[in-house]
Amino acid sequence: MQVLVVCPAKFATGGTEALHYFTNQLNQIDGVDAYMWYWGDTSGDPCADAFKGYGCKYVKELPDDFDGVIVFPEIWANETLRHTGCTRAIWWLGIDAYANWTAPGECGAFLDDDSIIHLAQSEYALDFLRKVGCKQIFKLDDIVNPDYYADYQEETRNNVVLYNPAKATQFMAKIIAACPGVEFKPITNMTRAQVIDTMRHSKLYIDFGEFPGRERMPREAALCGCCLITSKIGAAAYLKDFAHDYKYDMKDGHVWAIVRKIRYVLDNYDECKKDFDTFRDSLREDIQRIPKQVKQITGVFNEVQHNHSGI
Repeated sequence: MQVLVVCPAKFATGGTEALHYFTNQLNQIDGVDAYMWYWGDTSGDPCADAFKGYGCKYVKELPDDFDGVIVFPEIWANETLRHTGCTRAIWWLGIDAYANWTAPGECGAFLDDDSIIHLAQSEYALDFLRKVGCKQIFKLDDIVNPDYYADYQEETRNNVVLYNPAKATQFMAKIIAACPGVEFKPITNMTRAQVIDTMRHSKLYIDFGEFPGRERMPREAALCGCCLITSKIGAAAYLKDFAHDYKYDMKDGHVWAIVRKIRYVLDNYDECKKDFDTFRDSLREDIQRIPKQVKQITGVFNEVQHNHSGI
């Protein structure tokens, strides 16, 4: 069985890494021949340097008379409507942005097409797909980069609050302004090794941006021993996606409660860290869950293909 996993070319993000990891895992299944199908600027080598280690084969164009499986990320979910001769799947790595890429009429068309297989990266996505009436829905977790799962020796942690400046909302600015004397450090312009080292020497990561799925950086921070404080937006509201209770509504009246929590975590890190043990354990278990999920999904692909061919 041939599988093509559609991915933006030369683009290194958490989502594109997930697509490469999935393709790598597909190729561990007997009888599966999986390729990246790169879109966009495919001149030269379209694989981002960060993903060379996954060893994924690739194509730049759809092979002639291809009748295998095509997996689209949700940003290009509408492309399922233009490849009806194939077995089609959508991997919902996020929810919130997909409609911005798709005409409203097309959204309804692919959500109502019961032949399309839907893969959900988060409980948030599962809930959405169930509510809109999709039929073939399967969970497919992802992992952050494998470097974050490595064992490490705990060292002295600094009273530093980390955040992703790409998600630095106005609400985040209010929190920072209300915390004089607290050091806030943006995770930016760092190599992966520098990010890991920074997270392993800091006590807290906060995120009051959007959570269209199981966002990568909060998971990385948790695996590096940081406590988390987040919003209740999107996937952050679901305990199965982010199994912790340090969550707040993004309302001005909650700023001082958040500030108090930040100071409490910095003063009581060793106690607070235990509140994230369950979450860290679940993140590590993703590595064991994913091969089982991929095997189940390839079984579904096979069944759909056999039904189409009349076997």
